[in-house]
Amino acid sequence: MPDPIDRVAGLQPAERERLRRFAAVFERIDASQYVTFAEVPPAEVEAAEAEAMRILGSGARHDAVKAAVSMFVDEAAQAYSRRPTLTDTLFMFRSLPDRAEDRVRFLASVERAVVGLILWDELSEPSRTALIGLWGGIADRIVGGEAP
Repeated sequence: MPDPIDRVAGLQPAERERLRRFAAVFERIDASQYVTFAEVPPAEVEAAEAEAMRILGSGARHDAVKAAVSMFVDEAAQAYSRRPTLTDTLFMFRSLPDRAEDRVRFLASVERAVVGLILWDELSEPSRTALIGLWGGIADRIVGGEAP
């Protein structure tokens, strides 16, 4: 079975580095905090997604971006599955699990953030801001070269 990282080989070195730095931050976020990134996308997201699709087109780069998104979404889904059940939560005095729509919104925000980070240098400022959404503070640190 091929190494999943080979699937993103079609990305530029700077793009892969941004993803590596995002992964380092992403891995440290506890799944109980995911709901803080579960946003209702702003109206500008549709135009931003259209711009991203125009930039990506089709071919190897499109496939590499799709693979990168898949890796992050899969990791988030696995982290969610490791969270305690409702019964365990009640007996351990933890916060209640997120609602299904929160999970969907979170996974969509991850997807948009990954695309925004990859296309950071090519997207217009409004599109980049719309795609990155609530991940903006983290993304700014990643792109700005601060330690993840």
